[in-house]
Amino acid sequence: MELRQASYQDMMKVVNALRYKDLSYITKSLVNMDYNHNRLYVVADGKKVYATVSLVAEPNYNYTAIKRLCILNKKNRGKGIARFALHEIQRMVSGRIGATPWMDNGAVRHILEMEGFVLQYVFNERWCYYAKG
Repeated sequence: MELRQASYQDMMKVVNALRYKDLSYITKSLVNMDYNHNRLYVVADGKKVYATVSLVAEPNYNYTAIKRLCILNKKNRGKGIARFALHEIQRMVSGRIGATPWMDNGAVRHILEMEGFVLQYVFNERWCYYAKG
């Protein structure tokens, strides 16, 4: 398994998988935008794509933001894929790392906390900011 920058084929697999999910915070247009700005990554094994995540530079705040971390198929939840992605992100990103999950995204918030990220603040009772480093 590897975390890699998404190819066009990877991006299309992500878009196709997201059609079957009810996620207001990951839309086709956001996936396309992340791909076009070279910030869309996937956790994959060869051609099989398990998860997606976007790494967005936040130069005004001096950190890299982890956004839209998502396991694409629920049968792959609980297998350590998101934790693998977080470990790989921490290995490849120099400097501070933050994450901005929605408040109701308990799964991602739990994994972030397990990996040592600390809740810093909440915005508009809808989303929050976790930091590490």
